[in-house]
Amino acid sequence: MKFILHEVKLWFYDKEQEPKSYNFLPNKINVITGTSTTGKTSFWNIIDYCLLSGKENIASEVSDKVKWFGIRFSINDKEMTIIRHSKVNNTVSSDIYLSYNGFPIEPYANFIIADAKVILDKEFGVEDHFKYPLKKIDKKNNLILSYRHFLLFNSLTQMMVDAPETYFDTTHYGKKEYDEALPFVFDLATGIRDFEIIEATRKIDEIEAKLLKIKNNNVKINRANKEFSSNIFELIDKCKKLNIIEYSQSFKDLDEAVQLIQKSIEEIDRTAKNENLLKDIDSLLSKKRNLKAQIFSIKKYQKEYDLYRKNLEKYADSLQPIKFLHDNMSDQLIESYEVRTFVEVLESSLFDIKKSLSKKPIQILNFSTEIKSLNFELDKVEDSLTELNSFQENFQLHAEKLICLGEIKYTLKDILSRRNLKKIDVDESDRLSIELKENKDLIKTVPQRGFKMSTKLDDCIQRNFNLLKSLVNYKSSRVGFNKETMVLQLFPYGELFPLDNIGSASNYMFLHLCFYLGFHEHLILNTENKHVPEFLFIDQPSQPYFGGGNDDEAKLLDVFNLLNLFFKFIIEDNGCDFQILLVEHASKDYWINSNFEYFHTVDEFVNGKGLIPKEVFKR
Repeated sequence: MKFILHEVKLWFYDKEQEPKSYNFLPNKINVITGTSTTGKTSFWNIIDYCLLSGKENIASEVSDKVKWFGIRFSINDKEMTIIRHSKVNNTVSSDIYLSYNGFPIEPYANFIIADAKVILDKEFGVEDHFKYPLKKIDKKNNLILSYRHFLLFNSLTQMMVDAPETYFDTTHYGKKEYDEALPFVFDLATGIRDFEIIEATRKIDEIEAKLLKIKNNNVKINRANKEFSSNIFELIDKCKKLNIIEYSQSFKDLDEAVQLIQKSIEEIDRTAKNENLLKDIDSLLSKKRNLKAQIFSIKKYQKEYDLYRKNLEKYADSLQPIKFLHDNMSDQLIESYEVRTFVEVLESSLFDIKKSLSKKPIQILNFSTEIKSLNFELDKVEDSLTELNSFQENFQLHAEKLICLGEIKYTLKDILSRRNLKKIDVDESDRLSIELKENKDLIKTVPQRGFKMSTKLDDCIQRNFNLLKSLVNYKSSRVGFNKETMVLQLFPYGELFPLDNIGSASNYMFLHLCFYLGFHEHLILNTENKHVPEFLFIDQPSQPYFGGGNDDEAKLLDVFNLLNLFFKFIIEDNGCDFQILLVEHASKDYWINSNFEYFHTVDEFVNGKGLIPKEVFKR
């Protein structure tokens, strides 16, 4: 992962003091040397604080004087600037400035820390989908992976530079969380695991959970189907014993059996409602009487109407002589008022009758059609009465069936309500099983990959160890990093077991240097390295020799020579990049006089000079 630190800049509370900048070169061992208590160690703490640490490890003598801390760096070929306000009331500040355009003249807050962390996560190759698996890999672990976990590999701090059993300063970042994350992050960094492996592990958990769910569901379906089948057969047997279903009746499947029971129930269900049956019979009898009365009334009316017409014709015939007398014998009739009046009345009556008979009869009803309709309806009523009377007559014969009918109906309803209609999804189960095998096959490659990458890591560490001149007693020894203890072990030539103790702090300091140089060499040459910056902070490897003699000077020269040779190998032999920030007590004469070309002296904190200009303290 490309990373170059360009500048560290401080803005002071003292407005009279100009901001102070420290500039660093790429592909160099950038050294700040000086005496004790001058602020050299604070450089890594400042860098870490600007990389949005959750706590501030900067010495109070520094943070009390500095208002804003800033770093300018390149990450994956993008230059970025992050400035952060110093702590306020002993609490880390949330005021940060983030930009891709260098430092401002005067810092100000323009960004939210959470948003800045998202940007850095992405630059460190930690995507959202990459955060999730960590808490699934280890069931006891509730961590969410962050870019900050990978900073463990970028600092060889004063606290552990010569510690026998500590190779990663988890205390600096947050001991419990980083101790738990370390084995997993180490595997990611060294290429033992990658996202494909992590995703496969996550998928295995997910697929196994789905398969277990399908299996449990299939067990339930099979159990429910067997129970349903058994219950239906029991109900069929009961219906046959009650003669609700014929003993000879058969069926193709369970669905047909259910339909048979339902049909049989419906056929006798009306008999079970005897009270309603009697009401239906009374209603039909009443309707029958009404229909017969209507038919009788229509027929009577038709008969009377026909009689009326006949009588009119009869009366007309009886009055015909009057017309004859009037037409032929009117001169022979007695001329008297009474006779004339009588004849006129008879003639008038005859005229009225003829007039009535000449008119077209008014049919109030179409007698034949209406009677036919009423008779049709009457026939239907008769049929219904016949059917209902048949049920009523056979009621005693159905008594036992009717008593059990309610129980059978309830039992069938209960059985159907508990029926699981879902079918076993064989295709989905087969697909998941194939996917599970593929992911498990991928996981099986982890031990092989782990052995391969661990061997390559040990080879890189060994290459640097073989360059040392100071460890004469262990010159032919083999080194190996123990992932269980997270410690570099030394195996004497021909021995199977490592040494428990290798003596002085100087020896352990050399092992730490060889490990960190070999670790980054492995990342650069043997992995894609998407997560760990190509940068290392080393805090005073001369610590074991502070105030020592000539022998210690020779060992210190061996340290600086190892660093210089490492840069030659990485930059010249392999065409890659790297950067170290080294803070030291030792004088710059060591690397200048030895012509260590990759050393670059950034500043010397001597004669009262330090991280904070002495004028700030004086004022």
